[in-house]
Amino acid sequence: MFKHIIFDCDGVLVDSEPLSMEVDRDILAENGIAMTLEEVGSQFIGLTFEAFVEKIESDYRIKLPRNVTEDKNRRLLALYERKLKAAPDIHDILALMALPMSVASNSPRHRVEAAFRIAGLSKFFGDRITTFEDVARGKPAPDVYLEAAKRARVTTGSCLVIEDSKAGVASAVAAGCHVIGFTGLAHDGAALGRSLSRLGARKVVNRHADLPAAIAAALRL
Repeated sequence: MFKHIIFDCDGVLVDSEPLSMEVDRDILAENGIAMTLEEVGSQFIGLTFEAFVEKIESDYRIKLPRNVTEDKNRRLLALYERKLKAAPDIHDILALMALPMSVASNSPRHRVEAAFRIAGLSKFFGDRITTFEDVARGKPAPDVYLEAAKRARVTTGSCLVIEDSKAGVASAVAAGCHVIGFTGLAHDGAALGRSLSRLGARKVVNRHADLPAAIAAALRL
C-alpha cells in the first residue's frame, strides 16, 4: 500500500530541461566542444552537473574552468526568470493528490526552490525537497530516494515515484520504489519510454493529462 508520492522536479513538474541543455551546450561550445541540444540531452539529462563535468573532462581530456558550476547556476537562473514555465496542468494534477508528496531532485536545492517560486509550486511541497546535495551520491545511485523516504518516515516500498530520466528511474528502482515513467516533455518520448521501461518503470505515461489516472491505478495495486 502506497503512503507517499515522490516527484522528480526537472522535466516532470517544470519544463526546465531545455533551458539547462541550452546552457550546457553553450558552455561546451565555449570550451571547444560542439554538441547539439539533442546530443546534450541524450547524454546528460538526469545527471548532476558535477557528473556532467566529470564525464566531459574524462571523455575530452580537458579541464573546464574552475568556476563552471557557478557559471552554470548563474546562467540557468537567469533563463529561469525569463522563460521557465510549470509543466502543463501540473497545478491541477498536484491539487488532486490525496497522499503526502515530496520532491527528489538531482538539481541543487536553490535551483529547485527558484523553479518552484517562479512556477508557483512551492505551496504543494513546502520544504519537502531532497536533492543530491543531501546525500553521498546523486542519481542514478539510490541515495536521493532513500533519503526522501527516510524524511517522509515511510519505507521506499510504500513510495510511488514519478520520474522522467534514465538516471532517475534507475535511482528509484534501486531504492525499492514503484516507478511511473514520464516522457511528456521529452524530445523523443517513444525511445525514452522504452528505456525507462527497461530500467524498471512499471508504467510509462507520455502526457501530463494522463498522470492522474496512472497514479490512481497504481494506488489501487
